[in-house]
Amino acid sequence: MENKKIIKSFSSGRCPICALLRQDEFDYLCEWVGVSDTKYRKTEKRIRLVKLKGFCNYHFWGFEGISRNDGSAEMCLELIEQLITFLRTNKSLVSATHKNHIACPVCSGLKEKQGEYLNTLVLSLGTIENRKKYAEGWGLCYPHLLKILGYVKDSSLREFLLDTELEQLKRVKSNAMELVRKKDAPLRWERTEDEKVSYFRAIEKLVGRQGALDG
Repeated sequence: MENKKIIKSFSSGRCPICALLRQDEFDYLCEWVGVSDTKYRKTEKRIRLVKLKGFCNYHFWGFEGISRNDGSAEMCLELIEQLITFLRTNKSLVSATHKNHIACPVCSGLKEKQGEYLNTLVLSLGTIENRKKYAEGWGLCYPHLLKILGYVKDSSLREFLLDTELEQLKRVKSNAMELVRKKDAPLRWERTEDEKVSYFRAIEKLVGRQGALDG
């Protein structure tokens, strides 16, 4: 199943790992929205969230963006209570350098998925057919390219990934140059679909997906 997902992601128009993680991230947040009602307060999932001290900044606001107002309030109640208790009983520990450690469950899930996807991608690129499909896509962002090299044992695969990355970067650059060249009318109406999204692909190539998880 994971192998099929990886190969399908080659045609997503973006970094295949970033594309898969973006969907996983949304699915994880939806799961938390699903247990934000009061009746789930004593469930194992909600108790775990309190122990982990909630989500990171990025994913808490992501959660808020898709949940009901009362759902967001409900998820915060126990965390606020926990913080009140801490401040009341640990005043001497509070300082400008103190950090309330948060092991965000969404970040943790995405890091695990990221490792699985990178390993599966290496395995899937063991065939000429899949390498051809990968080369026809837009390839990995630079952060994920660096990460996948740690999974690669075959020197020929390493060379393929680096050579393919260079060609894909050239395509992104060419499209971005055309996007800029055609910024004024009447050339503006002649932009291709790849040129129209070249700015997005350029940013993703450089820094990866937007989110709390690097790459």
